[in-house]
Amino acid sequence: MGYGIYFLNKQVKEKTKAILDLENASLTANSRYNTLMTTKDSLAYINILLSKYRALTDAMKYRDSVRLQMTYAVGDVVRLKKDSSRAIVSDIIVGGSKHEYYIKYKVLFNDGMEELILPELLY
Repeated sequence: MGYGIYFLNKQVKEKTKAILDLENASLTANSRYNTLMTTKDSLAYINILLSKYRALTDAMKYRDSVRLQMTYAVGDVVRLKKDSSRAIVSDIIVGGSKHEYYIKYKVLFNDGMEELILPELLY
């Protein structure tokens, strides 16, 4: 009889300890959930503020991906096919609409004049 009471008392203590651990985990989870919801609300507010720049960001990402595949980069010295004059690439312009696009180099000559040149017109 004494062994049975001892064994049952030991099981009650183990289950009480497990219940306390679960209660502590539940309280921790609730506090983490409240923190997460507060963070989510503040991030949603920031996202709303920055969402108006999404199209611009996508366009810049596309422009940068196109620039990586171009033959010349900004600052390179190039020669024009029309008269073999030298110029420096000052910018790469990517533009267009949903169904068509264009890519042009903006080059700077020695005399300070700038011109937009198609990539096919450069050596």
